[in-house]
Amino acid sequence: MKPAAVRTVRRRPRHVIWEITAACNMRCVHCEASAGPRRADELTTDEALLLCDALAEAGADQCNVSGGEPLLRRDWSQICARLASHGLRVTLVTNGTLFDDSVAHTAREAGVGAVALSLDGLRDTHDRIRPSRAAGASSFRDVIQAIGAVQKVGLVPAVITHVNRWNFGEIESLHELIRQLGVDYWQVQLGLPLGRQREIETPYMISPQQLAELAQRLADIIRRGRSPRIRVTDTIGYYTRLEPVLRGGRRSNAFWSGCYAGILSVGIDSNGDVKGCSCLTREFVAGNVRERPFKEIWADESKFAYNTDWHEDKLTGFCATCPYRRVCRAGCTSLAVSVTGSIYENPYCLHRVEMLAKAERNAT
Repeated sequence: MKPAAVRTVRRRPRHVIWEITAACNMRCVHCEASAGPRRADELTTDEALLLCDALAEAGADQCNVSGGEPLLRRDWSQICARLASHGLRVTLVTNGTLFDDSVAHTAREAGVGAVALSLDGLRDTHDRIRPSRAAGASSFRDVIQAIGAVQKVGLVPAVITHVNRWNFGEIESLHELIRQLGVDYWQVQLGLPLGRQREIETPYMISPQQLAELAQRLADIIRRGRSPRIRVTDTIGYYTRLEPVLRGGRRSNAFWSGCYAGILSVGIDSNGDVKGCSCLTREFVAGNVRERPFKEIWADESKFAYNTDWHEDKLTGFCATCPYRRVCRAGCTSLAVSVTGSIYENPYCLHRVEMLAKAERNAT
């Protein structure tokens, strides 16, 4: 059986997400990486700089430098500068609590083009999700100040929000706040039930039915055409009338065309482990750059077989008979695995929610 159509794309690690450290100064309730202490086996500065060279040689175009909190790594600006020297577009992903005017100037001098800051709700909600360790501190206040610091030096600020049950009712208000802050880019995604999020006793991740409501609300905002522009990640969407609006904007024919982990994207952990996507769990590690050059790891398609040698006959549940199965491939691989334990079934699908609701109506 022929693999899905997306496989015809020439493999190249165009988009890199590199978690340069697991160290973090916060303890966010949803953290998929359970970040906190620095790992003892993180890449040295020399190893990290050589990896920058290897990524460029392999054809990378863009790198998101994240953590943990990347600013806790002393050589973060060296890493960014090395990537930028090769022509990569560098985005620094930070919680904003350590990002002041001085850091902003350093980021600009290092060739960082954009700074993505986490904002997960209005003040009380954000501070609940991302509690500061210092008495009287507010991570919400810190990220608002960080956005200003980014803007002062002429860098592009972006906001990343992971939607959950705690902030589900604040989407429209959060969009308005981001607009007032003068930010033009807003990335909206689902938090995956991994890491620290699994320790939360009360329901935290929204349901598939709530996802459908979220999609409609986001589409309504997009259609109004007001800044900030919304970009939904791979965790939201799939084959309803809202798909082109969510995927590409008001005048778009864009649609979901399958997961590109290990095909056009790659994730790198702070210890040098390589995965098709940074959100994938440890069983998807393809190799380590200390043991094998990045170029060799990437060239070994067998290590990314979950996408490079994908076959529809392994799909289960609703996905097995879906008319979009050959292109969709069960949606976001990381989301599917984290929710069902399998890459071959994904209940967080707008088409599935729509069809099941229709079947229920017809049965009554």
